[in-house]
Amino acid sequence: IAGRVAIVTGAASGMGRATAELFASEGALVALVDRAPDALRAAVDAIRSGGGTAAGYLVDVSDPAAIDACVTNVRAELGPIDILVNNAGVPVGAVLEQPDYEQAWARAFAVNIDAPMRFVRACLDDLARAHQGRIVNIASTEGLGATPRTGPYTASKTALVGFTRS
Repeated sequence: IAGRVAIVTGAASGMGRATAELFASEGALVALVDRAPDALRAAVDAIRSGGGTAAGYLVDVSDPAAIDACVTNVRAELGPIDILVNNAGVPVGAVLEQPDYEQAWARAFAVNIDAPMRFVRACLDDLARAHQGRIVNIASTEGLGATPRTGPYTASKTALVGFTRS
């Protein structure tokens, strides 16, 4: 992946950060996307101090306009996107009886399925060129089965598994 441009969402910590660091160590130009400014800055600094190429993008992935702006900025700063890793996610739990169930549902879907779909669509032309683009959508075991009290999260991850297979 040396020389390829990769976007990794949820890249300020956990699996997203580990993925960004691995890609950078292999020579990719990595766009780290997250909503946590201090952690994002630390992740970018760690990659750069290790000799990698990284740029940080502070983005709320539940905002469609922010996704489009992010992809436009990545293209301008790093080049066309070759790899997209949709890792950002929120573990939203709720039960049907809760008064705010629909808000929990909307939040889970906005981040866990709508954002990956929007990132794919925003990057599609780049990813399709030369038939070499790669998309990795990180779901969860919740996409294969349900844990009690996690309806919104489980439904959104099940949708992501379906989206990934389409």
